[in-house]
Amino acid sequence: MKKTVQLLFLAAVCLFATGAFAQKNIKLGHFNSNELMKRMPETDTVQNKMKDYIAELQTEMESMQKEYNRLTQEYESKKDQLTDLLKANKETEIRGVLERLQAFEQQAQTSINEKQMELMNVIVEKIKAAVAEVAKENKYTYIFESNGILWYSEDSDDITPLLVKKLGLK
Repeated sequence: MKKTVQLLFLAAVCLFATGAFAQKNIKLGHFNSNELMKRMPETDTVQNKMKDYIAELQTEMESMQKEYNRLTQEYESKKDQLTDLLKANKETEIRGVLERLQAFEQQAQTSINEKQMELMNVIVEKIKAAVAEVAKENKYTYIFESNGILWYSEDSDDITPLLVKKLGLK
């Protein structure tokens, strides 16, 4: 009998706890980060910095390409007059410049990606902070990126206007 009472009491507690959790109101929201980023003045700054950075790398790459072209043309114009030893030396020099050019091109692409992530991180962190503040102020349980992983949601509020206001954007 005592075990039956304990079992019934445990079942009642479980039912009560389940009911209490089921009663919790869940408030969902979503926003469009692309729309926010377009409106943020920091995005223009990031784009300008990226243009300058890419231009700097392109200038260096063009300089290396000119050097390669100069060496190749020089070799082609004089190769009939060069000894085998000088030909081999020039060919090795040309291959070295080409390898440096190719390596620089690969490193530049990696560097561009890293620079983009570094500069965009400032914007992302600002948006994260605004999302957290809006969620707390408006009692949201979950907020999703509107073009992210969530494919279906009922009763979700678009909080993009609230974030625009929080970030002081137009």
